[in-house]
Amino acid sequence: MLWLFLSVIVAFIWSISAFIDNYVTDVIFKKKKPQSMKVFDGCSYLVTATAIFFFIGIESLDIYTIGWMVLAGALASIATVPYYLALRDEEATTSAIFYQLSPVLILVAEWSIFKQSLTWLQTVGLAIILIAPIIIIFSRKRPKSRRMEFGAALLLTIFVIICTTSTLITTHAGDNLDFVSIFFWFLIGRGASDLILYATHQDWQQRMKYIWRRNRIKFVFTMLINQLISIIAEFLNRYALIIGIASLVSATCNVLELIMTFLLGIILSIIWPKFGREKLERHVIIAHLIATILASIGILLIQ
Repeated sequence: MLWLFLSVIVAFIWSISAFIDNYVTDVIFKKKKPQSMKVFDGCSYLVTATAIFFFIGIESLDIYTIGWMVLAGALASIATVPYYLALRDEEATTSAIFYQLSPVLILVAEWSIFKQSLTWLQTVGLAIILIAPIIIIFSRKRPKSRRMEFGAALLLTIFVIICTTSTLITTHAGDNLDFVSIFFWFLIGRGASDLILYATHQDWQQRMKYIWRRNRIKFVFTMLINQLISIIAEFLNRYALIIGIASLVSATCNVLELIMTFLLGIILSIIWPKFGREKLERHVIIAHLIATILASIGILLIQ
C-alpha cells in the first residue's frame, strides 16, 4: 500500500502548492505581472537539471527524443502565462477543478489521434467532469463577476490544453525510456523557455525589479518552498505510478487533490485569510462542493 501513502502525500503537496501560487500572485505581486516570477522558475529548473546531471547522471538519448522533451518543457513553460493571469481572479479550489479537464483532453486525444477506444463509463465520466467548471461559472450571481469568471475560465482552459499537449508528448515520445533522462531534458526545455520569455518582456523585468527591492526575502523564501515541494511531488508521483497500478494512482491523486484543496480552502481562509483567500459565501462553497464531487466521480469513471 506504499503507492496509496505516496498518493496522499502528492495530493497534499499539490494542494498546498496551488495556495502558494495564489499567495504569490495576490499578496506579493498584488495581481500585477505575476508572470515575472518566471525568471526564478527558469533558474530553479536549470539548477535542478544541473544537479541531476552531476549527481545522478543521465542516459544518452537520440536527438529526436531530446527535441520532443525540450518542446514538452517549453510548452509547460508557456502554459504558466495564462495560468498566472487566471490566478488574479480565481481561487485555488476553482483552479484545481479546471485542471481536471486534463484527463478529458488526454482521453479525447487518445481516441481521436491514437485510435484508442472509449468505454461508455469513460464517456459518462467525461460528461460529468465537463459539468463541474460550468457550475463554478454560473455560481457567480452578478453579471460582472460572471464575466470575470468566464475570462478566468478561458485562461485556465488554455493552460490545461497546453499542459495536456506537453504531457502527451512526454508520454508518447518518452515511453519506455529512462525517466531521469527524460525529466532532465524536460527541465532544460522548461527552464530555458522561462528565461527566454522573461528576457523578451521588459514589463516583467521592471515588475521583478520592483518586487526584488520591496519584497525580496518573502518572495525568495516562498518560491524556494514552492519549487522544492513541487519537485518532491513530481518524483513521488512518478515513483507511485511505477510501484502501483498507474490508472489507480492517477485517479487517487486527482480525487484526493480536489478534496484536499476544497477542505484546505475553507480551513486556511478562516485561520489564515491571506493564504487561503477563498470566497466563503454560502452559495460559492456549495457550488465548489458540488463541482468537486462531480469532478471526483468523473475522474473515477474515466480511469
